[in-house]
Amino acid sequence: MKFKRRAILAVWGAAMMAPHALHAASEATQNAAQPSPNQPATQAPSQETPAPSATGTFFTQDYLTGNWGGIRDDAKKDGISFAPVLTAEVFGNPSGGARQGVTTDGLVNLPLDLELDPLSGGAIKDTIFHVNAFYLYGAGLSEHYVGDFSITSNIAGYNTLRLDELWVQKAFWNKKITVKIGNMAVDNEFFQSNSGALFVNGTFGAFTFVANNVPDAPVYPLASPGVRVQYLPEPRFYVMAGVYGLDNNSVPSVNNQNGTRFSLNGNSGMLVMSEAGFLLNQQPDDKGLQGAYRLGSFVDTGNSTTFESQANLANGTDGLKAVGANYGVYGVVDQQIYSKGPQIVSIFTRVGGAPMDTNFIDYYVDGGFNFTGFIPGRDNDVAGIAIARSHISQDFSASQVAQGAPPSSAETVLEATYKVQLAPWWSMQPDFQYIITPSGVAGSKNAVVLGLRTTVAF
Repeated sequence: MKFKRRAILAVWGAAMMAPHALHAASEATQNAAQPSPNQPATQAPSQETPAPSATGTFFTQDYLTGNWGGIRDDAKKDGISFAPVLTAEVFGNPSGGARQGVTTDGLVNLPLDLELDPLSGGAIKDTIFHVNAFYLYGAGLSEHYVGDFSITSNIAGYNTLRLDELWVQKAFWNKKITVKIGNMAVDNEFFQSNSGALFVNGTFGAFTFVANNVPDAPVYPLASPGVRVQYLPEPRFYVMAGVYGLDNNSVPSVNNQNGTRFSLNGNSGMLVMSEAGFLLNQQPDDKGLQGAYRLGSFVDTGNSTTFESQANLANGTDGLKAVGANYGVYGVVDQQIYSKGPQIVSIFTRVGGAPMDTNFIDYYVDGGFNFTGFIPGRDNDVAGIAIARSHISQDFSASQVAQGAPPSSAETVLEATYKVQLAPWWSMQPDFQYIITPSGVAGSKNAVVLGLRTTVAF
């Protein structure tokens, strides 16, 4: 079976791209006590209680390595933030999937943020420079055992030391407009759900609707050159749009192992992202339950071809039919429904739709609940339960059948997880997943997945 672009990426390319989580980089950074400046202004604030001062005792300080004798505080005053984060985990599927097995893997995130205003003595105002690198190691359970495309872990990826983001952001007009230019990952800003970031399965980050429909999409662990503009006419409302390169000649395991290929391939098209959002009760003086509501879209300007014509070409009955740009629309809802002291209940949902003739996932929906601080004395612990369903396009399924392959329907993920905040710098997270029809192909065995993740901020 031979498919161009989306058909190839949709089934197994996602195993190398690992839809993130809320992109794993942002999730790891949020686990550190001091959030990095690369977090978008549109992101809903963390549900967790702020961590204590970095000058506390070993189990109350912000970082495992402490304040470095005051160096960290001094560096922050000078506009320098550096907080390495290790995320390590063990996962196994005792039943179902392609076969049974256990894997260990991990991610070391090395983010550096520079605020140029204090660094330049006030000469360069409202400007941030950000760079971070990943070190990924270990085997992914999805790739080797389960066979799902949602990806059981949102930190899985090609094992290497690689550059992720490298950008500069400048604010204008009393900080109502920000412009970011450089190497960027779109899932660090678009289609985010603060509550969804708790979950380990990759679909709750850069959900399959984007990662599997846009070839070479700049989502974790990949980034791409681009420019993003954000406008906040007032604190509760924002609009933003970005244009990013899509280099379909960039292969992580072949010619872009370290993320230093910054090519803009004219034959690959561009990815255009847009999003508008309303942030409810998130200003300092607001009293009500917090919420965030977002509407967005993606446009892949490359010349897409239909699945039917791809099957015809493979069977030698006809040629490819080009339909031009591909697109999809999505919505995100994050809303607290209960808040009393440290106890918070929040819900989230994300939905997306795209044309079935050119998109592997033609519609997508996920949603879930977070419960924070409900165990006495465990104010920062968070429990969650969520479900995601990725519906496979009937046109894609028909094209498979036309070539003698089994039909496809949908892949569904159920996840229950509990994040134990042992210290501001250390968390443990047992995780349970049940994956219905891994890969979406008829006859696939439902898989039980068990795992344990730990995160340490250095």
